[in-house]
Amino acid sequence: MNILLLEDDLLFSESLEDFLEEAGFSVDLCNDGECALEKSYENSYDLLLLDVNVPKLNGFEVLQNIRMQNNNTPAIFLTSFKDKESVLKGFDKGADDYLKKPVDLDELHSRIIALLKRTNCMIDTIKIGKYFYNPKQKKLIYQEEELTLSKKLSDLLDILIEHKNQLVTKEEISGRLWEWDKQPSEGSLRVYINELKKIIGKEMIQNQKGIGYKLEL
Repeated sequence: MNILLLEDDLLFSESLEDFLEEAGFSVDLCNDGECALEKSYENSYDLLLLDVNVPKLNGFEVLQNIRMQNNNTPAIFLTSFKDKESVLKGFDKGADDYLKKPVDLDELHSRIIALLKRTNCMIDTIKIGKYFYNPKQKKLIYQEEELTLSKKLSDLLDILIEHKNQLVTKEEISGRLWEWDKQPSEGSLRVYINELKKIIGKEMIQNQKGIGYKLEL
């Protein structure tokens, strides 16, 4: 998930950037409105986090220009303005949410997740370890890292996700990964399991010897 952050308070912006990246987001930081507007033209974002009182173009002007380009990326204003008129102006310019400073980071994270779910940006993604997994695109995403899984690995991961936190027998997994007349050796399945462990973390997949595997979520 890619976030454009507009914030001119250096200390707060760095803290916010660290928090968001730790939560698994990729962040582009701008300290003035012109930078934010330019980046919005150059890149595709899943969310805009915009301070209002920033140099060159204020946050209201930035979002107004973005909306004029028929760009409906979800947007949250983070601002010290507390008056009703400013709040209403923010929504009038196209904001989806409005959070007053000082910002509680846990509350911000909850609002981001809720907003992204409402706008369908995260409905099809699943958190697995440090990654977000998109089963439709067969991709694991972490910050700026994006890994496309092979069909066998993505099929294996899909099976384990379907039965998350439950033991899946080797026979059931093999029966779904290979056609009935092309059943591989037990070692072939182990190779794919170990390859998946190397990617998502060996602690994520538990093995019950001789029986099967379980994805811990």
